[in-house]
Amino acid sequence: MNATKPTHNAEKNPNVNTQLDLAWSTSCDVAFQHRVWWSDHVLAPGNAAFAAALAQVHGQCVAFIDSGVAQSWPEIALQLMGAFAALQPAHGDTTSHLQHGAVAATTPTVAPSLAHVGIIPGGETCKEGLKYAEHVAKICFDHGVNRHGAVIAIGGGAVLDAVGFGAAIAHRGVRMIRIPTTTLAQDDSAMGVKCGVNMFEQKNALGCFAAPWAVLCDEHFLSTLPIEHWLGGFSEVVKIALLKDPHLFEQLESHAMGITSRDLKIASPILRRSAWLHREHIVRGGDPFEVGSARPLDHGHWSAHRLEALSHFAVPHGQAVSIGIALDAFLAVEMHLLDASVATRIIQLLRSLQLPIWHPLLEAGEELFAGLEQFRQHLGGNFAIPLLTSIGASREVTRIKAEDFRKAVTTLRTLAS
Repeated sequence: MNATKPTHNAEKNPNVNTQLDLAWSTSCDVAFQHRVWWSDHVLAPGNAAFAAALAQVHGQCVAFIDSGVAQSWPEIALQLMGAFAALQPAHGDTTSHLQHGAVAATTPTVAPSLAHVGIIPGGETCKEGLKYAEHVAKICFDHGVNRHGAVIAIGGGAVLDAVGFGAAIAHRGVRMIRIPTTTLAQDDSAMGVKCGVNMFEQKNALGCFAAPWAVLCDEHFLSTLPIEHWLGGFSEVVKIALLKDPHLFEQLESHAMGITSRDLKIASPILRRSAWLHREHIVRGGDPFEVGSARPLDHGHWSAHRLEALSHFAVPHGQAVSIGIALDAFLAVEMHLLDASVATRIIQLLRSLQLPIWHPLLEAGEELFAGLEQFRQHLGGNFAIPLLTSIGASREVTRIKAEDFRKAVTTLRTLAS
């Protein structure tokens, strides 16, 4: 075997080394499980879904409850304690472990225990900077929660975001169990693998990707939602239907009255279908942590995020997404991607669901349009947003003209007047 002696150009230019001495490159797949349960009265002692979600959790756990949930469900902290108490093994219970056909020494079963229950503000308040995320992380250290324990978040999407970020930065990642309590959280955000907080006047400016250890959806919590939050969650159902499921869109059209009257028998299968579609994209779409530039689920979101920030988060996320969907529909019309009759049909559905299509901040032309570049920076990579070509189909667009944006805004103003 002949060895080739490395050559260097140091004599020609001592500041330049044109040869790599050593380079390692290895592909490594990291698997994660994405587990979701739908169950009534998930915090009732002995609930099978709750027990399954915590079956592999050992040691200390802490929980954080959305202030709005705590107000509507004043017994929830006690219920949570009772659910944990039901997980404790009988006195003297042990578990045997088999190793290579032999019985290992028996060790006591280590059931999870609840060390702390805290209340944090609901809505975007808990996402204002790092205050509450840091609080969650500190509570983990104060109560000895490690990576074998868990942080439980009970609340809407904002609380899941802030508490999730706190759990993700404690010990480089403590297991996160989500119990979403709003339509928007159950049909979309709880299914995701992202968490974060708002900073620098931008939505979700700081955050990370962190798959939940478990998601426990209990539609019982939806019964006390204010009507604005009940309806707001259906904007994400409209979005996913437009992108992936024409039949779901038709269901929304057919059952809009039942949805607005809060008929859970009608709404439940629609919410679950939306949750399934969001989750399926994440676990089977090929890019769960958004390494590439494509963002197929972000239809209507570039302007929604900007509207939220410009309004100082007075516009709730669900309503902002509805306006963003309406704007993107007519952007697609102006760019000759979508027939105007389809855009009109979308507007009619949003209205029948009592969701907005207009806000005066749409008149903040340059400020709102600047959201495109902010969104590109937030997503990373090249600019790419999905615009509809029909109901159930979309195309990635890499450029939007300011003139097309202004025309779409004018159309929406006319429709809203």
